[in-house]
Amino acid sequence: MHNPPSVGAPAVPAPASGSAPVSVPSPVLSGDGPGGVVSERLHRLAHDCLDHLEELIERYVAEVADFEGYRSTVDTEDLRATARDCFELLLRLIGGLPMREDLRGVSDRLGRRRAHQGVPLERMLQAVRMDFRVLWTVFLERVPPEELSELTREAVRVWDAVEFHTVRAHAGYLDEVAVLARERERERAALMGRLLSSDGRDQQLVAQVATLLRVSAQDDFVVAIAPPASQDAMRRAVAARPAGLVAHLQQHQGVLVLVARLPRGGDRALPPAWLEGVPCAVGPPARGLARVPGVVRAAEAIAVAMDPAADGPVTLTDAWMPVATAGLGPIADMLADSVLSGLDPLPPHERERLLETVTVYCDSGSVAETAAALYCHRNTVLNRLRRFTELTGFDPTRPREAATVLFALCCRTAAD
Repeated sequence: MHNPPSVGAPAVPAPASGSAPVSVPSPVLSGDGPGGVVSERLHRLAHDCLDHLEELIERYVAEVADFEGYRSTVDTEDLRATARDCFELLLRLIGGLPMREDLRGVSDRLGRRRAHQGVPLERMLQAVRMDFRVLWTVFLERVPPEELSELTREAVRVWDAVEFHTVRAHAGYLDEVAVLARERERERAALMGRLLSSDGRDQQLVAQVATLLRVSAQDDFVVAIAPPASQDAMRRAVAARPAGLVAHLQQHQGVLVLVARLPRGGDRALPPAWLEGVPCAVGPPARGLARVPGVVRAAEAIAVAMDPAADGPVTLTDAWMPVATAGLGPIADMLADSVLSGLDPLPPHERERLLETVTVYCDSGSVAETAAALYCHRNTVLNRLRRFTELTGFDPTRPREAATVLFALCCRTAAD
């Protein structure tokens, strides 16, 4: 509870006997309004002000109409209409007067209306608390000088009524902000879903998504897809992303899709550092929002082909072989057979030893490093490479043929 502000009123003296009270129960709306017995003075003032409500409204409008956040948002007629209901509510609370049923939701409706209009919360609260200043000024004008001292003792009741109204307007405002945020999120998700399912050629749709994301349609974006097991890690990474980085998460066809704007002139490395440790498929950069759908398709292909044991982001350059293998379909088996079938007559252990040597050698291109990795002599490595060439016709020491061999091994692994 805030202490009532002093607005042209004398200091509040210590309690003393005042006017004889009248037993008028306060019309509390939910148990938090001003309660207890209402003095005859406040009862009379409240009733009198209700008879002259337009005077309070005009004073209030004169005070609030030029508030920043109200000038261009809330027109004068709106201010008058809402002030009329609010002052009637307050006067009935203060004076212990009967409460009309339609007044019970005035505070909540006011808060929701101002949130919908885009009035800043602090400005709305400032305007609502202006009710006290207007009411108190009018009360001071309507009591004879000899009763001023006694009236100031009742300022707390007036302030309690205004706070009762303010708290509920505040709650209504926050509730409406939450509703509007959910509506915006639903709209953004629906539009983004349409974009991701499109070919990116609908320029109106692209412009709408850019507006909702508050980005330029010409910006560059990173696109990543998290399989189900990695979705929580993706959400945590997005929540902890660098300040100012625009990112949107979207459930799309059973996976979690991330679309994030690449920094303008900053660190544009892919995958971005803040995705480190998140197993996800990262597509090539999308040069413009219209290209995001195409990059999503690429990321989906990477996600399908990526190793389930991956412990971090996987890019197209990391996964091009399994992606290409998946795209070949039954041709992949034919390629594997055409390159590796010469090894089929070998005993399994010998075949595996040759394939292991070729794979390790292709990682570095160094006989010495291969020998160290396999704990054998370099001549053993050379002999195995030579033996592989004799059986298959492909020389893993020649880059072009090595690429064919590795691709064929990928196709064989996928088939297995």
